[in-house]
Amino acid sequence: MKFTTLVAAAMAVSLPAMAQDAGLISSVTEDSLAAFAEAQGHEVLGYGEAGEVSVRAESADGIVYYLTGTACTDGTCTGINMSARFDANEQVTLETINDANIRRAAVSVWLLDNTLGISRYVILDGGMTEENIQINFDNFIAIVPAVIDMFYEE
Repeated sequence: MKFTTLVAAAMAVSLPAMAQDAGLISSVTEDSLAAFAEAQGHEVLGYGEAGEVSVRAESADGIVYYLTGTACTDGTCTGINMSARFDANEQVTLETINDANIRRAAVSVWLLDNTLGISRYVILDGGMTEENIQINFDNFIAIVPAVIDMFYEE
């Protein structure tokens, strides 16, 4: 039992070095967030609006979103918060937000003051592949319109 615990502890200590060698992303900067948005074919509209390390961008189909670095030190961050924000209307109630959170569990739906928000948070501690970050983003950007449809009728 002690040997297994020691081996597991030794592996855990060596993982950060292995993660870097394996091509995993363990941190982002404002420049890397902007490059990521641009790589999607999206236009970067602003910097630093949602936090010190953040970009505001717009997708080809008109979704304006933020990529915000979190858990930052000196401009380098170990988390990414992907969010989209909209003016709340009378259909945005705690009951409809709760329903949206249940139906679209891959994102968080929230109300702050008069803003309806949709977000997905990615933790980079230990490293994450670029492909996995891309999949998280693709899921986020695909779910935003479905959530909005729950609150805004055309």
